[in-house]
Amino acid sequence: MHEIRMALAAAAAAAAAAASACTLLAGPAQAASDGVQVTHCNAWYQDHKEDGFFRAFDAVDCYELLGEASGNDANWADGSGTFRGSDNDAATSLLNTGTYANGINNVMVFSDAGPNGYMGCMSRGEIFVDDLRDNTLFNANGLAMNANNKISGHEWTSWCYNALT
Repeated sequence: MHEIRMALAAAAAAAAAAASACTLLAGPAQAASDGVQVTHCNAWYQDHKEDGFFRAFDAVDCYELLGEASGNDANWADGSGTFRGSDNDAATSLLNTGTYANGINNVMVFSDAGPNGYMGCMSRGEIFVDDLRDNTLFNANGLAMNANNKISGHEWTSWCYNALT
C-alpha cells in the first residue's frame, strides 16, 4: 500500500511539474505575440498607402499631423501651400505614402525655404521616418545638422541625396 501511495504521489508530482512546464512555455509565447508593437507611423502608412502624399508630424512616431501635400511646398513658413507658418521647423517624423507624378516619388526636405540649406531625402521605399532626432541633414559643403525641427520646405524628386532613415 505504501508503494502505491508513493507511486501515486510521484505521478501527481510529475503531472504538476508537467502542467507547470506547459504553463511556463505557454506564458512567454503569449507574451511574445502581445509584445509585437505596430507603430503609429506604420498604421498611418497602412491607412493611406499609395495615396500620393507626403506628411509631416510634430511628434515622434507620426503623432500630431502638421500637414500633408501631394505637391511641392518650398516654404513652410509662408502663408501659401499646404504647410504654413508654425509648421516651419516643427517636424519630428515624416511619412511618404505615394508617387507624386510621373514616377517622381522621393521627397527632398530642406532646412531653408527655396529649396536651400541643409537637405535630406525620404525615398519612396523608406515609407516613414519615425524620429528625426536620429537623422542628419547635410549641406553642399558636407556640413551636418540634426534634422529634428529643422525642415522648412520639401520637393518631390526622382533623385535622392542623403537618405533619412
